[in-house]
Amino acid sequence: LKFLFSLVFSLGATKDMGKMLGGDEEKDPDAAKKEEERQEALRQQEEERKAKYAKMEAEREVMRQGIRDKVGI
Repeated sequence: LKFLFSLVFSLGATKDMGKMLGGDEEKDPDAAKKEEERQEALRQQEEERKAKYAKMEAEREVMRQGIRDKVGI
């Protein structure tokens, strides 16, 4: 990895090349707020997904019970 950096910088790479290669990035002043909003959106999506699948499973169980009643299990 050090070889890659030395090779790139010896070829006249700019300061921004280090960022593209995974170096330190400048900190966004709103980064914490954006990350918090992103995490909240992910939590909300996960809750909606779980509710959707819980509803689907409840509907399936009603169908299963109907079949059990018909068959007499």
